[in-house]
Amino acid sequence: MPNEKASLLAGRNNAPLTSSEIRRASNTFLGLDASVNARYDPDARTVFCVTFDDDGHEFGEIVFGPDIYPGQSVVDPNSALSLDAAAAHELTHYHRWKDKTALASGDQEHLDEALTSLQAIFRYHGRLSENDVRQLVADAMQRVQLFVLKEAAG
Repeated sequence: MPNEKASLLAGRNNAPLTSSEIRRASNTFLGLDASVNARYDPDARTVFCVTFDDDGHEFGEIVFGPDIYPGQSVVDPNSALSLDAAAAHELTHYHRWKDKTALASGDQEHLDEALTSLQAIFRYHGRLSENDVRQLVADAMQRVQLFVLKEAAG
C-alpha cells in the first residue's frame, strides 16, 4: 500500500484476533467515526494509509491488524493504549491527512504522532474515558521524547 507507515510502536498485541475481537475493533472505529473506512488485515500492522482507487482517485483508509489491541507492557505508553485510544489515534491520522495538517514523514514523524495523539483527545474527548485521555497524553509525551532523542543523536 502506498504512503503507509505504522503509527503504533512495537510491544502491542501480536496474537491473532478472534472473530469477536475483529468485530469489536470494527465497531469501535464505526462508533467513533463512521465516515472513515477501516478494515482488518491479519498480516498488517495497524496503519493509516493513502491509496488510489481504480479511477486514480486518492483516498485514505485505516488498515488494522492484531496490534490494534494493547500489549503486555506497562512501561511503554504506546503499547498500553486501549483499543478506543488506538482507534481514536488512527482516525485522527485520517482527519489530519484530509485537513492537510499532517507533518511530512521522516524527521518529523514522532512530532506528527505526538500531535495526532493530542488532537485525538480533542476530537473524540466525549467518547473516550479519562484513562484513554491519559494514555494518549502519555503517548504524545513519549513521542516528543523520541523526537528529542533522535535530534540529539544527529
